Amino acid sequence: MGVWHHGKVPVREMLLKKMLDKIPVLPSYGQNIAEYADLLTWILGKGIQGSGSGSQEYAVVQSCLTNNMVKLFFDTLCSQNELLANHPNSRIYSTLSSLVDFDGYYLESEPCLACSCPEVSCTRMKLDSLKSETKFTDNRILVKCTGSYTIQSVTMNVHDARRSKSVKVLNLYYNNRPVTDLSELKNNWSLWKRAKSCYLAFNQTELKIEFAIPITACNLMIELDSFYENLQASSLESLQCPRCSRYVTDKHGICGNCHENAYQCRQCRNINYENLDSFLCNECGYSKYGRFEFNFMAKPSFHFESMESDEDMKKGLAAIEVESENAHKRYQQLLSFKKPLLKLVSSIGETETDSQQKDSVQQMIVSLPGPSSIKINRKIAILGVLYGEKCKMAFDSVSRSVQNLQGLRRVLSAYLEQKRSSTALNILSSNLAPKRPANHCYGCANTFVGHCLEWLQMLAKMPQCRQQLVSAGILSELFENNIHQGSKMARVQARSVLCAFTEGDLAAVGQLNNLIKQKAVYCLDHHRSIDIAACVRDELSLLSETCALTDEFWESRLRIVFQLLFTSIQVGAKHPVISEHIILPCLRIILQACTPPKTEASTTEAENSSSSQSSEARSDSNEHVSSNMQQTRTPPASKSQGSSLEKDSEQGLRGDDMTLVSYAEWKNGAAYVDFVRRQYVVSQGSHPTVPKTRRDSKRTEFLALKYFLRWKRKTCKVSLKNEFSAFEESSWVSELALSACSQAIRVEMCRLIEILCSQSPSRKLKFLNLLMALLPAARTAGESACDYFELFYKLIEAEDARLFLTVRGFLQTLCKLITEEVNIIEAQEHSFHVDISQGYILHKFIELLGKFLRVPNIRVWFMRDGLLSQVLEALLIVRGLVVQKTKLISDCSRLLRDLLDGLLQESFDNKRYFIQACTAGLQTHVKLKNDRTLAYILELLCNIICPMKPEPAYMMVLNKAHTQEEFIRGSMTKNPYSSLEVGPLMRDVKNKICHQLDLLGLIEDDYGMELLVAGHIISLDLSVAQVYEQVWKKAQNQSSGSGTGSSVGSSGTTGRECPPMTVTYRLQGLDGEATEPMIKELEDDREETQDPEVEFAISGVMRECGGLEVVLNMVQDLSDDDIRSSREELTLLLKLLMYCCKIRDNRLALLALGALGVLIDTAKRAFSVEATESAESLLLIVECLVTEANESDIGIAKNSLSVSRSPDGKSTQARYVVQMFLERLSHSHGAKKSSKQQRNNDMVARILPYLTYGEQEAMGLLIEHFDPYLHDWSGFDHLMKSCIENPSDVVLSQEATQHQLALENFCKVTESIKHDAQGGKLKGIIMQKGIVTECIQHLKSVFAVFGTGGDHKATAEWAQGLELPSIPIILQILKGLSSGHSVTQDCLNRGGILPLLHALEGVSGENEIGVRAENLMDTLADKENKGEGFLTEEGLGMRREVTSGGERIVISQSIEGLDDVQEEEAGLACMVCREGYSLCPEDMLGTYCYSKRVNLGIGSSHNTRAEWVYTTVSHFNVIHFQCHLEAKKADASLKNPKKEWEGAALRNNETLCNNLFPLRGPSVPLAQYARYGDQYWDNLNALGRADGSRLRLLIYDIVLMLARFATGASFSADCKGGGKESNSRLLPFMLQMACHLLDQGGVSQKRLQSKALSTYLSTPVVQEIPVSASKPSAGSSPQRFGAVDETVQFMMVQSLLLESLGDWQQHRRLFLQRGVYHAYMQFKHGHASLAASPISSTASVSRSSSSSSSSEVSSSSTHTKTVGDDLQVGSLSKEQLFTVVQPMLIYIGLIDQLQQFLKSGPMRTQPETSGQDEQSKAEVGSAHLEAWELVMKERLRDIKAMLGFSNKLLEWLDEMQSAVDLQEAFDIMGALADALASHSSCEDFIRDAINFNSP
Repeated sequence: MGVWHHGKVPVREMLLKKMLDKIPVLPSYGQNIAEYADLLTWILGKGIQGSGSGSQEYAVVQSCLTNNMVKLFFDTLCSQNELLANHPNSRIYSTLSSLVDFDGYYLESEPCLACSCPEVSCTRMKLDSLKSETKFTDNRILVKCTGSYTIQSVTMNVHDARRSKSVKVLNLYYNNRPVTDLSELKNNWSLWKRAKSCYLAFNQTELKIEFAIPITACNLMIELDSFYENLQASSLESLQCPRCSRYVTDKHGICGNCHENAYQCRQCRNINYENLDSFLCNECGYSKYGRFEFNFMAKPSFHFESMESDEDMKKGLAAIEVESENAHKRYQQLLSFKKPLLKLVSSIGETETDSQQKDSVQQMIVSLPGPSSIKINRKIAILGVLYGEKCKMAFDSVSRSVQNLQGLRRVLSAYLEQKRSSTALNILSSNLAPKRPANHCYGCANTFVGHCLEWLQMLAKMPQCRQQLVSAGILSELFENNIHQGSKMARVQARSVLCAFTEGDLAAVGQLNNLIKQKAVYCLDHHRSIDIAACVRDELSLLSETCALTDEFWESRLRIVFQLLFTSIQVGAKHPVISEHIILPCLRIILQACTPPKTEASTTEAENSSSSQSSEARSDSNEHVSSNMQQTRTPPASKSQGSSLEKDSEQGLRGDDMTLVSYAEWKNGAAYVDFVRRQYVVSQGSHPTVPKTRRDSKRTEFLALKYFLRWKRKTCKVSLKNEFSAFEESSWVSELALSACSQAIRVEMCRLIEILCSQSPSRKLKFLNLLMALLPAARTAGESACDYFELFYKLIEAEDARLFLTVRGFLQTLCKLITEEVNIIEAQEHSFHVDISQGYILHKFIELLGKFLRVPNIRVWFMRDGLLSQVLEALLIVRGLVVQKTKLISDCSRLLRDLLDGLLQESFDNKRYFIQACTAGLQTHVKLKNDRTLAYILELLCNIICPMKPEPAYMMVLNKAHTQEEFIRGSMTKNPYSSLEVGPLMRDVKNKICHQLDLLGLIEDDYGMELLVAGHIISLDLSVAQVYEQVWKKAQNQSSGSGTGSSVGSSGTTGRECPPMTVTYRLQGLDGEATEPMIKELEDDREETQDPEVEFAISGVMRECGGLEVVLNMVQDLSDDDIRSSREELTLLLKLLMYCCKIRDNRLALLALGALGVLIDTAKRAFSVEATESAESLLLIVECLVTEANESDIGIAKNSLSVSRSPDGKSTQARYVVQMFLERLSHSHGAKKSSKQQRNNDMVARILPYLTYGEQEAMGLLIEHFDPYLHDWSGFDHLMKSCIENPSDVVLSQEATQHQLALENFCKVTESIKHDAQGGKLKGIIMQKGIVTECIQHLKSVFAVFGTGGDHKATAEWAQGLELPSIPIILQILKGLSSGHSVTQDCLNRGGILPLLHALEGVSGENEIGVRAENLMDTLADKENKGEGFLTEEGLGMRREVTSGGERIVISQSIEGLDDVQEEEAGLACMVCREGYSLCPEDMLGTYCYSKRVNLGIGSSHNTRAEWVYTTVSHFNVIHFQCHLEAKKADASLKNPKKEWEGAALRNNETLCNNLFPLRGPSVPLAQYARYGDQYWDNLNALGRADGSRLRLLIYDIVLMLARFATGASFSADCKGGGKESNSRLLPFMLQMACHLLDQGGVSQKRLQSKALSTYLSTPVVQEIPVSASKPSAGSSPQRFGAVDETVQFMMVQSLLLESLGDWQQHRRLFLQRGVYHAYMQFKHGHASLAASPISSTASVSRSSSSSSSSEVSSSSTHTKTVGDDLQVGSLSKEQLFTVVQPMLIYIGLIDQLQQFLKSGPMRTQPETSGQDEQSKAEVGSAHLEAWELVMKERLRDIKAMLGFSNKLLEWLDEMQSAVDLQEAFDIMGALADALASHSSCEDFIRDAINFNSP
């Protein structure tokens, strides 16, 4: 390279010519010509024009490359190709290279040293690996090497060196003379040559010796010449005995102990007597001064020392003979391996072999290492071992022997020549080198061909040389030889050379295209008889590389590609080999041609193409090939140039839309020249002023590229209408996109479509149509359609694409295909066909449908077209698969379920569609009798109508008590735990701990382990949810600052996330007695109830779509076996029917369908087969329908018996049904009934009265059944007494149980009789039987002592009568019969037992006599305003009246004996200890009460937020708080523990209660009252969230209680006990607490409340009644009562706390006006009177049927007008006006009575106790109270006065309720002066108040 760079032209010419002349002999040098070839390649590169070389260098290269030289290249290449083709081992080498790791040519008979012995680098070798023999002296190491080595460096390391003596000088000697024994060299210094002498520092431990010129040695000697001696260190070292380790002092080294010589070697025990203190052991080389390690950088050498004597010659001849024998032996071994190797190579791929070959192969297989179970071709494994190990080892040995022979022969020849010749001749002969023999090595030829291809690459870039070589046949030479043979790199290089020769040469392109086409077509024609994969692999790779060229002949190459593609598709599109090796490469070439370049120009093209879609309709060409030509990528070398050309020619392109070439022309052979010429003419016409430039080659390429890009852009604007048709109609698209032969073909085809779609939106739409058309074919393609679906998913990612396909009917097509696929799978359900991929296509279809349904508009389209039923049917079929179920089928089921669930939750309309689809599915599968599918449909319908709420998960951290670390091993390591995985109860938590900690003995023991939460011991019976919500969360809220003493009456929950509940577990008793309180019970979770008409409104769709009829038919078709088995289908069916019965319209529809008869008949069969659960469900439905039928005046007999299977005749049928249910009641009386059986009996008893209506015989049968048990009451008492006295008498016990059960059932029957004509008829028949009369007579006879005077309650007769079991039953029967039946009431009145009943009201006890007597009296007094009583309490007098509602019995004479019924004690007394504030003044008393949460937002308007408050009622049973606590503990410790309020209800006269209201006495400390008040509010908070402060909630509670008094609403509707008397006693104490809360808020709160009251009184009236029910206005938002505090009822109660009596009397007229107006507005809008109270509406709702609630819902939803909308105040009569305002007048009168009681009269003058005085001072504080406030506080602490006020209040209330007109009412309430102050009559005052306040 230096000569070339610095030499002159002649020198360069000479150098290049010399190098070129050597080309014929280069193959024989093999790998050694690498540098030569690189230099020649570099020089030839100088001859390429434009390579950057100088003109002189270019001229020199061109002058030397004569035709002969070029021919020399070609001939040498041909000769070496011939050698490679005809070499004996060529076939075996080519086969082995494809089967094993091929790294050399080991079968050559003449080993080529150039191939087999390349230069190797030196490696690191230890001395032990080099030596074959070692000798030692006291300071030398002699080594005989295993051979001759070239040594580059030596490294010495000293380990464990001692400081007493170290090496100072080291000498290294060597020689290259082989010796037999090292003894010859031991003392012969003349044979050694010194290589290096090194000086070391004292105690140096490392030394490295490097040789500038490597030495060649066979023997080495390392001499340690001189040493450093440290006398001081040596003196410190003492001689030790090697045996006993004792110090030796003898000068001869003899140990005095063991007599061993201490100078012996520690390793071999040798003694060097000549030098006892030698550095090295002369036997083994051990040194006590350190351990020496020597490493050499060396490599093997084949250089020998020259011979100097005849003796050396003899030794050389002997060595030659030995090496010759060794070489021959190794060569024979190599031949022995070659023979089986050839046999194995020839047998690869053959199924049968001859016996001889089979035996030899079998022997090698047996000898092959490794397990015989390897699942590979054993022949290939043998080849790898045989060639890669055996042959290589033998060949390497032969190569070494040959090298040794060559070296020895060279030395021998030199010695002989020197011996017989003179010096001059010797020099002359040495200059005469032998001629290099011709190459016969396969490896050298292969190496030369590789370098020759590099030279041809250079020559191809020289036009003259390229033309000569093409003419000489270089293309065919390379095509036939080099693209097939050699390494992969050589084949790639050969293809690159062919591309270089054909680029830009038309003749070469045509020649090469013909060669490729002929070869490919031939292979296609004979594809069944030849190996296509081996024949066309390289040709197709060559075609792919040539098509990547960027010259002007790209079209001819691409034409060949299309011809081969379509021909191969036609011949064998389903042939795997053709598909993989011909179709796939062609497809990849087309894909490469269609892939646009990633340049700025391509971006501009895309924009222009998208903006010019309007001109796409003017083209006629076909799409499937022109699109490929359009997208031919820009040449990489001309990217910037092409980009600039596009920018320069953009303006001309916009105005030129002429199509210059079409696919039809191109297909028929139109050349690129025609295209350029036509493009040039167009450009000249567009730009006539362009100057003519010089025409050269670069200009031609420039113009060609320019016009090509212009043509490309123009063709992008071609319409897709006609072009795409050919692409679409061709079957080759589907064959390739869904090819089962090759996944690669599918991938490439989908990529091609994706690329074509990415460049044109309109083209993308066409392809979407094509893909949709391929869906049926994809269904049959199976897993081969995976890439098709992936492409489909990509193309529909945009929402527009999915909308486009939806409009084209894609959803219908897809749902149809899903149905077909599901049917196909279902058809195989009864076969044993096994396909793991079963369901793959269905899975893809469902995924595709899911992608479409993500678009809201498509979901609407889907539901509208009714496709839901098809998808649901598919889900039903898939879920029903059992035999053909696979993983994919399960996934399909899950996807369909998730898809339908998403649609279901979207809207109410979707739920309607779902119910319709499910109903259609029911009709279909009922006929098929597919039970599993039916059960799923029914479950789905149930979940739609009433969705199941998911169970919440509560997290728990389970920690061990720190005091029991030693007793409990292990810990709960997976904290936190979820309640879903542990269990719902705290017992499950305990069991989880026991299981995990191996405490198995405590699993069944509930007392061995304690669980603590928030410092409380938790009962194991409690649920985790209760403990978390009511214990843990409450404790967290208190710790975070939200204590119970806050003024906000909320439920105590905070908005933040509560941490996991910490549960501490410990063993009971280990830490002593527990001191923590125990929580044994908690309040049950109360959910907010919702109107069934609203909650189950969606079930109305079942009626609309005929679902009720389908369900009813399913019930009717149930067999006895179905009912007996109580299958899931039956349970779900009855559950669905119950849900449907929740709304009135469905009940009416079912009655119209005759459901009652079907259900009764089914219930009868359920009873007969003892299916108690099914019977219970049926009875619930029957009860619901029967109730609706009677309330709607629908004939029961007609509906219930029309489809009955009993005998003909309506009365006979009714008798039959009643008889059936009566038999059920009397069934198994003697046995102990379960809770389910008892519930069934209760329901039967309730239903019986409804089934008898209108049928005389049925009524008679019912009464006759119970009549034997209703006459002899004394006998019943005697029977029960005898049973108690004789418990062992089984017969007597059964008789008593039967009698008692019959009476209890009769009680239920009487309670169920409706208050109508038919019910009256039934009760009349009972009266005729004398049952009521005998009950009255029995009561009189039992309590004959009553009325005789004296204290009858203290008599024994009275006490004995209370203990009789017949008395509670009689009272219950009388209540049921007298309810709404005047004849029975008259009978009771005439019987004279009313005083007795009144006396029995005060009786307490477990037999419920007092409660039942009170309930009977309430019924007779009509306390619930049901129009069914006759008593009015006017001083206990009664009279008879006739009203519009019917006749009422009123007795006017006084009742003897009632005057003596007085309260035993005027004050309060505990029911347990009978002590009150007189005996225990500081013990806090309270009264049991029942509170519940109500919504003030009840109304028709749904715009206002619901506001929750509490309402409280009481039976006023007083008890100490301490007594209640003790009773609670006693209840919990019973054998059957009772909850707190269950036991309290027993003490509360069987009246429900859930709280204890504190009643403060005169001497009760304020702190104690506050504490128990907080406890009261805590219990209220447990009921649920409420809005506002405690004071506001209490005021509303008072408002609601006063509303009950004013409207006559029931106090016992919820708690089942308590009336006006008991609640009138509670009212003052509620005001007592209100005053306490007002004082607790301080002066600021009182000031705010007073300001609000004054603002209300001074502000003009606002419209408080909702007007949304009539005409809602868009501009206003009317307020409803309860939405804010400023309402008339609320403010009147607030005035009790804030105004004096004078202020109240001053403002009373204003309150009257606003109250009257409020009452009128309530009436006008159809609300109950005094609508401020939700209790009134609740009462009205309770009185009305479910139909009224249904009408209210429909009214509120449709905004229809109510009755009172058109009424004006002037049109109301006096009576109507009085009826409207009477409740409000009573309410205001009650407020006035409270004002008078609390604030009138002087203060007490008697002195108070000191404690009471101190409390008063503490309560008053420093604030200055007014006189009326002091009076009110004093009254509210006077227990006797408050209890006496309740009696006066009731008297006033009775008088007020008896008023008949307005004037009397105003007079009674003391407000007549207010009404007549400015008006002539009270009616005028009322009308004026209404008109004045109207806006």
